[in-house]
Amino acid sequence: MKYEKQIAKVPIEIFLEVCQMIYTGNLHNKILGSNETMGEVILELGIIKGNPYQKEALINVLESVKEWNEYRYGDENPDEISLH
Repeated sequence: MKYEKQIAKVPIEIFLEVCQMIYTGNLHNKILGSNETMGEVILELGIIKGNPYQKEALINVLESVKEWNEYRYGDENPDEISLH
């Protein structure tokens, strides 16, 4: 089986909801680490290529993260915010 993998930086505020989405969508996942300064958990999410159910679940997770980041940061790019 071939897997398609994607990295997601999940804000801690929505981490439990994302875990539920991962479980419901039967996504393969691995915690790669965390960014305590930004309050994020870094996940590797994987799907079996050609599985439309998993593909939609992955899209839902990524859209949820994107929407939360837009709510959290507005037009700012969180990767470019200086914390000095």
